[in-house]
Amino acid sequence: MNLVIVNFEDLTKDPAGVRANATPSPGLPDDWIDALVGAGSVFSRGYATAGMISTISVTFPSSGHAEQFCVSVRAVAHLCGTRAHTHKVPAEQAELTLREAKHGGRIV
Repeated sequence: MNLVIVNFEDLTKDPAGVRANATPSPGLPDDWIDALVGAGSVFSRGYATAGMISTISVTFPSSGHAEQFCVSVRAVAHLCGTRAHTHKVPAEQAELTLREAKHGGRIV
């Protein structure tokens, strides 16, 4: 199992961190993330505002899928006015991390 946790940085208060011509965003829109997940399975979502993802946890069937997602989500977030911080959880820790999350533990 390949677990990826992504936190999107709220750049509305720091517009200098946004690429040229992009509007600062508090996260990534739900529909954009759905398009990027592909073969993955969303485990949890956290919202900055309605329809704007601030944190998402996704499992993938292979490390190749997980790596492609990380590259893609960083590029798309940059275009959408936010910054994606990706955290790949090692396979030997993924099961424990998901189990803790199901029982009220924190994911981030």
